[in-house]
Amino acid sequence: MIKQMMVVFLKELKCIIRDKKTFIFGLVLPLLWVPVILFIIDFSMQSSQNQISDNVNIAMSSKDNSFYTFCSAQKNITVVDVNDPKSSKIAAYVTLDSDIDSKILKGENFSLNIDYNDSSINSMMSMPIVSYYEGVYKSIVNDYRSQFKDKEGLNKFVSIEVPYTLDEQMPNIDTSSLYFNMLVPMMMILYCCIGSASTASDLSAGEKERGTLESLLSTGANRTSIIVGKLLATTAMGVTSGLCTVLGLWGYLLISSGSQKVNLSVLEMVSLLAITLFTSMFFASVNLAIGVYSRSYKEAQTYLTPMSIICLIPAYFTYTLDVSSIGIGHLCVPVLNIICIIKEIFANAVNIYHVLIVVFWLIIYIFAAFYVTNNMFKKENVVFRI
Repeated sequence: MIKQMMVVFLKELKCIIRDKKTFIFGLVLPLLWVPVILFIIDFSMQSSQNQISDNVNIAMSSKDNSFYTFCSAQKNITVVDVNDPKSSKIAAYVTLDSDIDSKILKGENFSLNIDYNDSSINSMMSMPIVSYYEGVYKSIVNDYRSQFKDKEGLNKFVSIEVPYTLDEQMPNIDTSSLYFNMLVPMMMILYCCIGSASTASDLSAGEKERGTLESLLSTGANRTSIIVGKLLATTAMGVTSGLCTVLGLWGYLLISSGSQKVNLSVLEMVSLLAITLFTSMFFASVNLAIGVYSRSYKEAQTYLTPMSIICLIPAYFTYTLDVSSIGIGHLCVPVLNIICIIKEIFANAVNIYHVLIVVFWLIIYIFAAFYVTNNMFKKENVVFRI
């Protein structure tokens, strides 16, 4: 049985390698396309951030006040005449008391509210800058109220330029850790699924269409050996796609930062390889079951397309999940447990017991999917249904 299984596996592997499209989309795409996408995102975000830092347009409910004088003194703030707080021409709209200067001189509390357009990216990205100048203005007013004698003196006192440096105000974020903790789980899940999907549909439903399945069944190899061989070939493609995704992201970090900021121990490397292997086998077994059930390659693709969307749902739920919050419940849910382990690995907080729990559940899922696939493959009305 093992010999028959290996013969089928090598035969399917040769077919996959000969298929240039599968090679390009399964290997080259995650290896090169992922870094390209990240560079584009970084460039776009950096360009937008620099443009916003250079000039922010705001509007005010009243201009005859010291806050207008203060904002006008800043090189990167421009006060424009706009009455609509939601206007696309401004990043923020400031509503303040018409007699704000009188209240300041009298030592009374004053109102100064800033409204942002939550549907505008530029407006949301401008929030730190506008909030910074609001804080500086209030600090000046509160700290030096005793020196203000009249409105003219107040305006003169706040007519100073206060340079805004984004790097000094924003927290020091380790970009490499951010990418690996948020993007790697999503990318690995996606490409482990996609990498095995096209192969699974081609080795099952595709063979039905081509009429080569009958020839394979007539060789004398039992059907369990055939389906195991196909499962191993499908898993190999999924593993390769998953690892190429990680290599692509790693290459991006090395090029962009100039140094490797994510260091994995031997235990973490072994854990990553094990999780990638079992994840790929899990998706391969599920995708192969769908392929065996399908009448044609096109029908299989129709069923498999939603899989790539469904498998990403847990990634969105765990987007902000901290590794310290991962519990046993997270480790028992399909796909969710994979994401949690990947987060732990790249956060250098791997727990060997967590890895073993996830591997245990993945093995159960793989055997369950294989059991269903094997039973369907043994039924003539499923294999040869039209």
